[in-house]
Amino acid sequence: MRKLLKEWKNYLNEVEGNWEYRIMLRLDNDASLYGDLFEKIRAIPGVTIVKTEEKQQKISGTQKGAVVNVKVVVKGTPIPDYTLFLKRELDKLADDKGGRILGVKLVSSPKKLK
Repeated sequence: MRKLLKEWKNYLNEVEGNWEYRIMLRLDNDASLYGDLFEKIRAIPGVTIVKTEEKQQKISGTQKGAVVNVKVVVKGTPIPDYTLFLKRELDKLADDKGGRILGVKLVSSPKKLK
């Protein structure tokens, strides 16, 4: 056990290909971002962490917007291809009551994490 504790770095491998996206989501007013949609975003292949940057803002009588940070692990896929995949997957999502994501826009380019 002592040897394992001394040489623990030899047994752990850091995952390469960590990226972070800042994404503006335009949602139905009735959409449940913090429950159903967060779970469905986390279920997208490669997504590891989803969190909001600020409170949801009302855009109009029927829509609201939110900026979310999405961390992903991308292996073997060029980041432009994964970005397109992620955007298409987000566009398809709806919560269990039918509230949908109406629009997806990158706030900034994906950032490579160390």
